[in-house]
Amino acid sequence: MKSNLQEELKNLLKCLCSIGPASNELIQMLFILPQKSRMLMNLYSEFMESEDDLMKIFSLRYTSDGFIEASTYPCPLGYHLAGLYHSLFEILMDNDKRKHLLRLANITEEEFKEFDPLRFWIKISIEFLANYNKDALRLLDVIVDKLSGKRPDEYIDWEEIKKSISIKDFEVLRNILKRFFLIYEESSSYIYGRNCPLLLDVYSDLRAKLKELLR
Repeated sequence: MKSNLQEELKNLLKCLCSIGPASNELIQMLFILPQKSRMLMNLYSEFMESEDDLMKIFSLRYTSDGFIEASTYPCPLGYHLAGLYHSLFEILMDNDKRKHLLRLANITEEEFKEFDPLRFWIKISIEFLANYNKDALRLLDVIVDKLSGKRPDEYIDWEEIKKSISIKDFEVLRNILKRFFLIYEESSSYIYGRNCPLLLDVYSDLRAKLKELLR
């Protein structure tokens, strides 16, 4: 059986987009774990009516502080489904890997806008947080401004960011941005330019949308 790598990869990206967290609410729920069960009940009330079955099928568990998280044991389907998109998004927010991927699939950035799962996820996330927790978006806006113009390997101390914004529950808001993959942390002390997908040139329109949502 003869296959065309470009077409197969392009189709794979389209499929991953079609069932990604921006398109499929079950994947979305798994992707943003760990979360308080109360929040999951508010957002996914129909799913949570089958909580016991979900916990078994996707190997979810309660933590000691009342969060639901995806377990790595015994059959970590939920963990791996969420991990698939975390890994994909890490590739897509890396300029070099992203270019190689699109070149291999023989698609342009303009074409990729139609089925870029990270683009769709950022858009739906900032729209959700605009209604759910605007302070988290304000923190994201400061992070983007502070890192703007920096190289991927340059960083800003979290303490510097903290001093630049007057908000309560700084750590809680930072964790919200991490769970929604609007930032990716390599260190608890600082954040690199490569750790914020909104800094990619291809997402300049989403940066503008972020500013618009905060008006």
